Amino acid sequence: MSTPTVTTVTKTEARAAGGMVATKHVYATEAGLEMLRAGGNAVDAAVAACFAVGVVEPESSGIGGGGYLVYEVGARGGVFGFPMRGPLAATPDMYELTGEESVGGFGWAGVTDNANIEGYRSIATPGAVSGLCLAHSRLGKLPLVEVLAPAVRLAREGYSLGWHNLYARGNQAGMLFKYDELRRVMMPGGQMPVRRGLNEARVCNPELANILEAIGRDGPDAYYKGDFAKALVADIQANGGILSERDLAEYKPFVWDSGLEFDYRGLRIRVPPYASAGITSAMTLKLLEGFDVSSMGHNSVDMLHAYISSARLAYADRFEYLADPEFADVPWNGLVSDDYTARRQQEIDMASLVRATPGDPWREEGRESTSMLAASAPALDNGTTHLCAMDADGNAVSLTNTVMSGFGSGIIPKGSGVVMNNGMMWYDPVPGRVNSIMPGKFPLNNMTPMLAMDGSGVKLAVGASGGRMITNCVTQLLVKIMDFGMGPQAAIDSPRVDCSLAQTLIDPRLDASVVSELESRGHRLRPISGEFQAGFTTFASPVVILREAPDSFRAGVDTFHSAYAEGV
Repeated sequence: MSTPTVTTVTKTEARAAGGMVATKHVYATEAGLEMLRAGGNAVDAAVAACFAVGVVEPESSGIGGGGYLVYEVGARGGVFGFPMRGPLAATPDMYELTGEESVGGFGWAGVTDNANIEGYRSIATPGAVSGLCLAHSRLGKLPLVEVLAPAVRLAREGYSLGWHNLYARGNQAGMLFKYDELRRVMMPGGQMPVRRGLNEARVCNPELANILEAIGRDGPDAYYKGDFAKALVADIQANGGILSERDLAEYKPFVWDSGLEFDYRGLRIRVPPYASAGITSAMTLKLLEGFDVSSMGHNSVDMLHAYISSARLAYADRFEYLADPEFADVPWNGLVSDDYTARRQQEIDMASLVRATPGDPWREEGRESTSMLAASAPALDNGTTHLCAMDADGNAVSLTNTVMSGFGSGIIPKGSGVVMNNGMMWYDPVPGRVNSIMPGKFPLNNMTPMLAMDGSGVKLAVGASGGRMITNCVTQLLVKIMDFGMGPQAAIDSPRVDCSLAQTLIDPRLDASVVSELESRGHRLRPISGEFQAGFTTFASPVVILREAPDSFRAGVDTFHSAYAEGV
């Protein structure tokens, strides 16, 4: 029998002594580095990189979306939350249901014309500009106009598309040909902007440059109020959308001192609280801490069984309980309490996989639920970015931003240059459930930017894009680096699993004997592989910065992405 050819591809781990920026695009990383070299801190670098990546990867993020920024600056630490919010005109029955039980990336009930997934009626209130500007005003060092300058320059002078940009646009060709303004901006002259002969194709978005420049000069009001907001809303409403000027004017980001913090192996972990995936990551790691995984061996049968069991229990509670706390009674404290964790750990059987069902965290709350809505469990996204930044003073940021699906709603309101989110896809379109649509409600989302700290400060910044697969990606990377001593790039490139679907997705590089033993313990496994390597199109896409000492930074990024890390 002949031996097949196996090609292994990886990126070189980035190392630096004076700070580090890791993003999903080289131009965004350069924008962040420009801030550090100008005397800015990690917040300046992260905000500049986020605005810049929204220009060069509009299929993933931008000022038409929203996200979370987890920070540690000096003696202050916390989270800025700026996810998309449901418009005030939204109603639980605003979409006509087709009768299909499960469609789309989130497995919700089918909606006529996919109106919750694309088009004008899928647009929720964007929070990115408000949140990024607030974080900068409170924690940044450089003037806002200076921080936005790289993004303005990229939008006005243009940028060349890399291979991953072209892959993404090819993958979203249906959207590009369906929505005229999206096609006009992203495919100038009706052609894919690629090099032809000696002529380099550059993509410019002068309308986006104009609003970015205005934000840098006048702050977030340039976006949320006045002529720009009026024109943005007019075009959306003229085409059947429900976003209003009031939605924009009244949007306020969250500010959480400390955020959601918990301990893992002597580290203090910080993630966003409430209706994100931060609490799901916390629950997974708190359950896993009950097992000595380092002695089990990396990606061994026992280690993977313990991890999958922990993740599945966390997901069961996620779909049962989590929602915007303004619209549902959620046992937040009970879910992350040590007593509840101990009770749930007792449900894990190392000999066989136990069916994961929701627990009863109300016992630890010491009360009964004031209102119990039906679960929004799927019957079973690819439009997100993540970046990290650290500076020489020990300040750190982990930031996730998204427009949801690739190119979000597919809508660029005329004259704005802004790709608008399809945040309404986050909601369960069936009325009467825990994550059903309500006016002004924040939907449950999957973002999990994370910082890990020890006694000397921030040790690790990590996050990922990839919809429901984000939380398993982020938690596994923490385990690989902290429990098994792997470097950032090695951890990213090593095989991992995902438990967000009924079957556990596995990297086909896992040892066959490990896979066989897991199946004998009751695991339903599905190997996945992509065109270039295992998981290219399926697993979440991470970036990581590890601070080993005050003057020693290491970073890793998704090998099969345009992601790029560099330091100063």
